[in-house]
Amino acid sequence: MKKRLEELEPGTAVFVDDRQVGEVRAVYAGAEGNLPEYLNLYCNSRGAELLVPANEVLSLEARGVILSGPMQSYRDLMTFDLASRPGLRRIR
Repeated sequence: MKKRLEELEPGTAVFVDDRQVGEVRAVYAGAEGNLPEYLNLYCNSRGAELLVPANEVLSLEARGVILSGPMQSYRDLMTFDLASRPGLRRIR
């Protein structure tokens, strides 16, 4: 089981409550830092990649990443476009 966000592998399952809502695509830090600030997630219900703030992560468990939810809050996020976020640096 991974204990830190920067150790997450692409493809790690993402859950809200007991429902799998997607998978991790990448972990990003700000341009100047090394700490994870965002997770790039593929959202199953939207069929799109989203950028979710790392502070939305409740825990890392054997089954995957647990987000705080509710699911509606992730449905309302804009789709992720790396070109529009030049200050991000992929760390995983």
